[in-house]
Amino acid sequence: MSMKRELSRLAKRVSGRSDAKTTTEQGFPKVEGKSYVEVISEINQHRNAAWYLEIGSRTGSSLAHMSCNFIAVDPEFKIENPVMASAQMMHFFQTSSDDFFASNFLSRNEITPDVAFVDGLHFFEYALRDFMNCEAAMRKDGVIAIHDVCPFGYDMATRDISRTERSLPWTGDVWKLILVLLDLRPDLELHMLNCRKTGLALITSLDKNNRTLWDRYDEILGTYAEMDFATLTAEAYYNRFVLEDAEEFLEGFKRIGS
Repeated sequence: MSMKRELSRLAKRVSGRSDAKTTTEQGFPKVEGKSYVEVISEINQHRNAAWYLEIGSRTGSSLAHMSCNFIAVDPEFKIENPVMASAQMMHFFQTSSDDFFASNFLSRNEITPDVAFVDGLHFFEYALRDFMNCEAAMRKDGVIAIHDVCPFGYDMATRDISRTERSLPWTGDVWKLILVLLDLRPDLELHMLNCRKTGLALITSLDKNNRTLWDRYDEILGTYAEMDFATLTAEAYYNRFVLEDAEEFLEGFKRIGS
């Protein structure tokens, strides 16, 4: 099976779980705050964003809430939402995120996204590369949002989607990206929000010239790729950061004009 078909197959299985149940396992915090789509939309509006970049758009459910110009990337779109809102320019790239960034579309067209949302394939190495590529394309005052960083059960946090009950969402091992950023990029400002159903990380103080992740990419994969959430434990993961209330964060974000 080709890589594009495999990405498409996994995207279909993930996107089909939007109405999944949210029974929190013992030892996990309840993640029942403001919708991640609302948070990203409000940040875009507050920042008066000129360009919004989204990795993993699929049905366009989140794009439909964004009013600025946008770039959407997905290996296979199945648009089911009214994405043609008030934006003047909309670019859809039906390809992998790696191929999109390799095309240098952003730099060739002098587009610097104000806000980026990473919600692509739920494998750690993909999320890591998406973050690295987004940071390299954005200004220091940009905002990168990462979805699915707060699993509420062990099976949903595995790389093996077959272990996840059909009624549960699959966050994969995107959570490893948070550990990498906490361990290797203390210069970043990281906020972990209790956005339902599976959390949202907001990352600011970006530095496109920082080469730490690029230079240590192979080392990072060797260190983190085989980590298991059940072995790590939910307590150990959630003790690494403060899970912030999304509503309170937005109030502060708007007040200080970040």
